[in-house]
Amino acid sequence: MRIIRVADLQPGYVVGRALLDDKGQILLQRGVTLSENYIQALKAKGYTRLFVQDTEVDDDTPPEEDISPATRALATQTVKKSFEEIEKQFSAVKKQSHDDILRACNSDNARVLMSDRGPLARIDEVITSILGEVLSRSTLAGLTSIKSADSQLYDHSVDVCVVAIMIGRTVNLSNDRLRQLAAGCLLHDIGMVFVESNLDRLNMIRHHTRLGYELLKNGGDPDLLAPHVAYEHHERQDGGGLPRGLRSGNRLQRDRSLPPPIPTLIGEIAAVADAYDNLLSGGPNNDGLTPDAALMSIRKAAGPHLNKEVVEAFLRVTPVYPVGTEIIVRSEQLHNYTGVVREVNPDQLDRPVISLLRNNHGKPIAPIEVNLVEQTSMTIRCRGL
Repeated sequence: MRIIRVADLQPGYVVGRALLDDKGQILLQRGVTLSENYIQALKAKGYTRLFVQDTEVDDDTPPEEDISPATRALATQTVKKSFEEIEKQFSAVKKQSHDDILRACNSDNARVLMSDRGPLARIDEVITSILGEVLSRSTLAGLTSIKSADSQLYDHSVDVCVVAIMIGRTVNLSNDRLRQLAAGCLLHDIGMVFVESNLDRLNMIRHHTRLGYELLKNGGDPDLLAPHVAYEHHERQDGGGLPRGLRSGNRLQRDRSLPPPIPTLIGEIAAVADAYDNLLSGGPNNDGLTPDAALMSIRKAAGPHLNKEVVEAFLRVTPVYPVGTEIIVRSEQLHNYTGVVREVNPDQLDRPVISLLRNNHGKPIAPIEVNLVEQTSMTIRCRGL
């Protein structure tokens, strides 16, 4: 099993992992042989990556998934329906002024909409399913979902939720806080329903974070921290973030010597999960980074941007080279041989088991299995996706 760019697909490749569409339904089943028409349809829908079965080795084990396809489908569909229903209810004020939208977010109608009888009623069911599956794992799979242009907002919300829950478990959040973190992450971009597509990036961040918070705080539970995830996931430790320029202390414990308001820990956890998924997934003009490059970027952001202690927890549960990732050898031994990651070593997340499949001239070879925990001098890098 390997993950490759859609631009590199050829007819005859076999789908290695079921692909979901923007409704959370299966678009392509595992085992489907790709035709040229299928490939062109994937490109048209904006997909950039796909898992394919590996014909060069006998063992074609599917890559791990953080949550099952059924749970992911339920979560994606629930988030999509919630966003669409809320956007429909506020369609009349979307083109009005920022202050008009704020008033609408704090109206009696908004409070009814945010109640347990409104569009968010099924979110709690989704959270229970995701928590049960993520908390049964010791580490993340290391690859977020494959997103189309239509589903990116909803898949992103689910992926951020999954990563944040694992970080939250690692830093010993209580069950109640984990549920609030999960709810906040699933809904952290809810303010995007108010944002016009032609808005510049900085104003888009300012608007969707504040409006998302104003809407979610009408949920009725005064102890609920989920709205702060929407408010704070673009803040920075050095005070250079948006929308409020909050400063924090790069620790799990809140630094009460800082000027209030002090960011919430779950907001800072969500910021790490959000940054990681954005780096891996890319955007309209960006295919995203390889997993090792994404983790390097997260490390560099720790301190000025992301909470250092939260990043440390994240790195303890995230493989540098996920199963299914294509790699290239960079050390002198077998230099430029290429292959794929077969197994992650949970105690050394940067030293996986790999199968080398091609020599330094790109010619197929009999697979060479290497456990990098044992071959300490060998270094690898991910090949570009």
